[in-house]
Amino acid sequence: MLGRRALGRFSASMVCALAAAACGLPTDDAPTHIEVPAGVFPDRNEPVVGAEPDTPTTSLHAVYFLRDGLLVELQRPLAAPVFLDAPLNNLLAGPTPTEAENGLESAIPAGTEVVDVQLLRNNVVSIHLNEVFFEVEGAQRIRAVAQLVLTASALARDSQGVLFFLDGVAQSLPDGAGTIAQVRPGELPRVLRVDDFSELMPLTPLRSVSS
Repeated sequence: MLGRRALGRFSASMVCALAAAACGLPTDDAPTHIEVPAGVFPDRNEPVVGAEPDTPTTSLHAVYFLRDGLLVELQRPLAAPVFLDAPLNNLLAGPTPTEAENGLESAIPAGTEVVDVQLLRNNVVSIHLNEVFFEVEGAQRIRAVAQLVLTASALARDSQGVLFFLDGVAQSLPDGAGTIAQVRPGELPRVLRVDDFSELMPLTPLRSVSS
């Protein structure tokens, strides 16, 4: 004699079998291919709603060149991650042939190298350069310093200026008017800021994105 539990399972199985037979559902020993109506599942090539976008591999950074003796800002795409020296090295590479054809030039002498660049606690950018940079004189030196000051100042939010170093020793360099501030013994030179080169800035800022 079947127990109550066994009898209950047997009864449930019979009910399912009878229901399946009544509905006319066939039973197959092998999988059956079923045609799915179009539009039920999304195309695998379609973007998934809510999916995270790809992480950008480049970001734009300002570098400054010259046109007719005045500063021009270019937004250069740099590969991520971007370290402090990357925009400066990009500047030292000079304008591209296309940019040169459009009148852009650099006063920074060829062979200039960034030895080190740091953001100090007081939000001053320190740039250590090789001796080639310090060999340039006169108006070219002023314009070269301006290019580096503006490019370096764009590296940090609320930058308080730029200091230049040669072989670990801070150097006094001219502002836009050609003035070199006197340095007292034991003190660092005055930092150079963007506003110190207003003489080299056009009345209407010139900006473009380099391709």
